[in-house]
Amino acid sequence: MRLLFTALAFLISVSLCGQTVTLTLNNVPEAIMCNEIWTEQNLDLSFVSTATVDCVPDLCLFTSNPPDMGVEMSIMLYPSRLTVDLSSLQDIQKVEVDIVDYCGFYCTQAFLMDNTGIISSKGNSLSSVSETLIMENLSQASCTELAISGCESGVNEIRIYQNTSSINNESSGVKKVLRIIDQLGREVNHTTNQILFHIYEDGSVEKKFIVD
Repeated sequence: MRLLFTALAFLISVSLCGQTVTLTLNNVPEAIMCNEIWTEQNLDLSFVSTATVDCVPDLCLFTSNPPDMGVEMSIMLYPSRLTVDLSSLQDIQKVEVDIVDYCGFYCTQAFLMDNTGIISSKGNSLSSVSETLIMENLSQASCTELAISGCESGVNEIRIYQNTSSINNESSGVKKVLRIIDQLGREVNHTTNQILFHIYEDGSVEKKFIVD
């Protein structure tokens, strides 16, 4: 039984691994205008006007070549919103946004959204130093958009974390068996007339008894 529990613990840890989509924001077109779209890592990004919940509403001022302020950044919002279309990504677990705010507490905000509205949001607590805003998708909703707003805010990098095990299973439609073991944790070749545990690539386990 100890071997069985060891195998299950290992596979659970594997199933938690995922893949990360990283947006460095260093390919913004020089002449980009508000509401125009550019693409990075096959995702559509755009600068749009701020909303009523932002530091100042209805403005769209930004630069992709910010001045050297002693902290690394890729773009500046003065104020504006940066939006990322997430609808093409499956099973997003969390999103991290590296920012530096020069405006004040909660002057820079990030919003993770699905079709019904905001599912997670985070605002800055620091000023003039680098900070990472972390939003977790605890409800496992199908995320559609990430929006980052600020009045005087630098954005350096965005990281989007996905659960690859569920992505692979959804795309193939079939779960792959990694091992078949008996009640003592021993791998077996004869798969009938005994209780067996089928351990799959996504970390799930099925107990089976097949009669010959």
